[in-house]
Amino acid sequence: MNRTGRNSLTIAALLIGLGLESAAATDSGVAPPPLSLKSIIINDAALHTRYREAPFAFGTFSLSNHGVTDMLLRGITSPGCNSVTSNRNSQVAIQSPRQTYDIFQRMAVPHEGTLVFPTSGYHLICHGLKVPYRAGSKLDFTFHFQDVGDVTASFVMQPIVEEKHVGP
Repeated sequence: MNRTGRNSLTIAALLIGLGLESAAATDSGVAPPPLSLKSIIINDAALHTRYREAPFAFGTFSLSNHGVTDMLLRGITSPGCNSVTSNRNSQVAIQSPRQTYDIFQRMAVPHEGTLVFPTSGYHLICHGLKVPYRAGSKLDFTFHFQDVGDVTASFVMQPIVEEKHVGP
C-alpha cells in the first residue's frame, strides 16, 4: 500500500475511534453537571409605583444564569405581596392575576445567559402590596427554581413617579 493510502486509513481509523469514544462517553451514564444556585444572579432589582397608596408595585430586574445548564423558574413569591405575577407595559397594571398568563410560572433561564425585565417590557407585579411603599425601603422576592431551590433578592423601592390618571 502506498503512503497516501496508509495515511487515509490512519485518519479514517482515528475518526472512527473518536466517534466510538464520544458514543461511549454519552452511553456511559455520566451525569450532566449539577445545577447550582450559585450560578443564578439577580441584578438591578427595583420596585416602582406611579401613585401613592397604590395596591400594587412593579419590579424590574435582570436574571443571569452563569452555569452550564439551563434552569427552570417555577414562580416568584414575596411576603409583602398577596401574589406575584408577570406584567407587560401594555397590560393594565391593576388587572387581576387570574386574568393574565404568568410567564414566571414556567420560564427557562438559559445557561450562560441573561434575561432583562425592564419597565418597558415584561416585568413582575406585586398584587396586593402589604407594606407601605417608601422610597429606599426594600422588599424581598424569592425566585423558585425547579430541582435546585430558591434565590431571594431584595428589591429597592424607587421614588414615586406620580401620574394623575393612573389607578382607581
